[in-house]
Amino acid sequence: MGRNLAIVRQQGEIGMTKTAVNHSAAELRMRRAAARLIALCTLAGAAAVGSCTDINVAAGRVASLSFDSLPSPAVVAGDTLRDSLGRAAPLRAVAFNGSGDIIAQPDIQYISLDTGVTIGPGNFLVSQRRLGTVRLVANTATVQSAVRPLLVARQPDSVVVTGKLRDTLNYLLPDNATSNMTAALSVRVLTRDTTGGITATQGWIVSYQAFHAGKAVAAGDTSSVFLVGNGTQRTWIDTTGTDGTAARNVRVRPIGITTVPDSVVVIATVRFRGVAVRGSPVRFVILVRPKPASATR
Repeated sequence: MGRNLAIVRQQGEIGMTKTAVNHSAAELRMRRAAARLIALCTLAGAAAVGSCTDINVAAGRVASLSFDSLPSPAVVAGDTLRDSLGRAAPLRAVAFNGSGDIIAQPDIQYISLDTGVTIGPGNFLVSQRRLGTVRLVANTATVQSAVRPLLVARQPDSVVVTGKLRDTLNYLLPDNATSNMTAALSVRVLTRDTTGGITATQGWIVSYQAFHAGKAVAAGDTSSVFLVGNGTQRTWIDTTGTDGTAARNVRVRPIGITTVPDSVVVIATVRFRGVAVRGSPVRFVILVRPKPASATR
């Protein structure tokens, strides 16, 4: 694969990593509102017994915790939790005070409710567990987060294609959201750890990047072609299921197609510790053209 494609894929995955540890502006606004509500409720309760002046509403006091994402949905048995670029990544939560403001450098502890993992200095998680799911929480002196599950997975070794590497989409005019979509561009992530007869890796990230008219399609660009997951959800990332399979579809909007016939290239990438596994990346090519008039009658 050429250097330009590698750069584009890396940039896309860096964006995904940032998304895993950061929170959208809308989410932060919701968290702030919730924290304010907690503070108001606390003050109201205190006022009922005449002790408002005793309530600690200092800016550094944690009113709520947001522990809504992990660097990855899975950690390989015997390895450190890593981000999509293969770098060891710490657990991170966001703490809010009673005014809904983010608290800088809060004192947060991360706890596993299950055995088999260790959370050490810097909040880096190491798994000694064989396989399964562990439950994690973020905790302060006054607040505990919701439970965040983490899958302990088998090491990914290779990827094979389960869909068509080359396909044709005959799109309809006017646009039809159901018909103007490709079949699943599916791959399967395999493992050498076949204990118990299991041959696939569950919970592993597969990243997809679409290319059209010689350029990488930006994540928010829906003008002509874009990647979708279940239904119409726009996403370029999938996580393997219990059978190790991941898939995305290409949605085509004819209004943005200026060349007939046209084509779309999709690259699917699977990495472990930042290195592409055997068989990765996978290159799908879709020929795009209008449906013949005789076939639409």
